Amino acid sequence: MTGHFKIVFSDIDGTLLDSQNRVPVKTREAILELEQRGIPFVLISARSPEGMEPIKRELGNHAPMVSFSGGLIQDAEGNVLSEKKIGLELAVALKDMFDREFPQLCCNTYGGSLWVVDDDRNPWVRGEEAITGLKASVGTVAEQFAAMGGVHKFLLMGEPEEIRSAQERIHQVYPQLSLGASKPEYLEVMDGTVMKSAGIRMLCSKLGIPVEESIAFGDGLNDVGMLQAAGRGYAMANAPAEVRERVAHTAPDNDHEGILAVLQELFDL
Repeated sequence: MTGHFKIVFSDIDGTLLDSQNRVPVKTREAILELEQRGIPFVLISARSPEGMEPIKRELGNHAPMVSFSGGLIQDAEGNVLSEKKIGLELAVALKDMFDREFPQLCCNTYGGSLWVVDDDRNPWVRGEEAITGLKASVGTVAEQFAAMGGVHKFLLMGEPEEIRSAQERIHQVYPQLSLGASKPEYLEVMDGTVMKSAGIRMLCSKLGIPVEESIAFGDGLNDVGMLQAAGRGYAMANAPAEVRERVAHTAPDNDHEGILAVLQELFDL
């Protein structure tokens, strides 16, 4: 079994991190052991690269990284291998729609290293700052992202019922976009070709590794496609039932080092 798998992909929140937002020490040691064997441990998240970097530094490994749910893929040195954005004109139209039809939702706009909001005092923004350790900027989509020519992601935050209404409406008006709910209070809006499953396929192709020789871990609805696409996908035991039911394998929960347990079993660590 050890020789079969050549790469490991892992979601961050609710998967690699425990409920205290920490990387368990023994899990970190196992990840570094895998790297010494030539098996990269790749973080894949809806977070921005800046939101993922502290976790990568804590791990201390040297591997590619997949951010914005596959919207941006970087090699181990940080060079861009692939990126997909919502064009500026469409991004401005989307923001206008959010403001007009869903003013109760908190809209966050991401592109590269920029995180732009309307009000950085909003409790949802403050909560996200606490989770990621980053600081949001106040500005407009048209001005802040003009030079970039588009955005990597919108993140709408709010009550689950309002999020569901927004998801239905956006899908109705813009069926070409990719919508993902990492949790009931969050809705991510991205280019229609962006999804974690496409991200792992793209990176495996770049590295010359068959996707059948990959392992993936996740806990959210936006992880299901990735867990199904990987050679072996594991839903964390703390994942919602609708996630676990759609994935072939289950790992122990994130507070009991579920990733470590699987790596020890598969790689004889």
